[in-house]
Amino acid sequence: MQLLKNLFGAKLDGMALAQSQELKEYAQIDLLAQFATPRALHAATAQRDWSRVLPKPYAEMIALFQKQGWLAATGAGYQVTESGRPWVDAYLHRTEQTKHAARQGVHEALAQMMTSEALTIRRQYENRTPLGKAEWTGPEPPMNHSAVTRRIFFLDHWLLDGLSPETVAWLKLYAAEEHLWGATWRVTADQIPPGVAQELARPDMDISEAVYWRAHAIALYVNNQETWQRVKGGDHVRRLEIVGPDDAHTCEPCRQHAGKQYLVARVPELPHRGCTSPLGCRCRYEPVLETIEEIPLTVG
Repeated sequence: MQLLKNLFGAKLDGMALAQSQELKEYAQIDLLAQFATPRALHAATAQRDWSRVLPKPYAEMIALFQKQGWLAATGAGYQVTESGRPWVDAYLHRTEQTKHAARQGVHEALAQMMTSEALTIRRQYENRTPLGKAEWTGPEPPMNHSAVTRRIFFLDHWLLDGLSPETVAWLKLYAAEEHLWGATWRVTADQIPPGVAQELARPDMDISEAVYWRAHAIALYVNNQETWQRVKGGDHVRRLEIVGPDDAHTCEPCRQHAGKQYLVARVPELPHRGCTSPLGCRCRYEPVLETIEEIPLTVG
């Protein structure tokens, strides 16, 4: 019977696909959901990635969606039709629940400083996505990612001077969550403990922005320290460049260092103590890779 269905193209069960636990089945609705708003077909490389997890090649799946009446060509590319919308909505509701559960699991693990367990939860969550990567998470984490995240909890730095232990603990957990996921987000005002809000309140910005930038500075610091420690003992990188945004919030001390290269042993410490930006220092270290002509040869 299944063979006959395959041969004669029986109508797909959209809800069954949206609720399925089988990758090749729910991947079909995930692909369909990519066209919830009008867009062009994916680039050739992405189409090959999709073809690996779908029951049919990418182009054939697009044609099948159109035959089912779930997808239509528009002036702006392709878009889900009213017939396909219920399956997309059901699938997106499911993925939002899965995302919430994963984030909650990571939060609970990090609240106990269990960074390895938190990273495992992230990997399990991403491995369940059709392409092995969620749209909202960061790039593939390095092997020592959980160890670098763990440093946040033991950080003792002037960035935290003058803050109460309660505020420091809350900020570190916020920074650790963003670092572990490789993503950033603003918490809402009702998610910020009153005592933390009172300590970090600023007259020139919303409290959600104020706490975001304080947490961002913590995560950026441990990343910069990891970059510096990683290259200082190597032979292939001798210089670090200081890079950062150049916008209305960039202060002069940061702008003066931007784009300059330094020997690893002599690079200025980040964040700049003289930074006056309301967002804090956003500078970071970028390794400068040597060209073959620049690498000194050692004659034995």
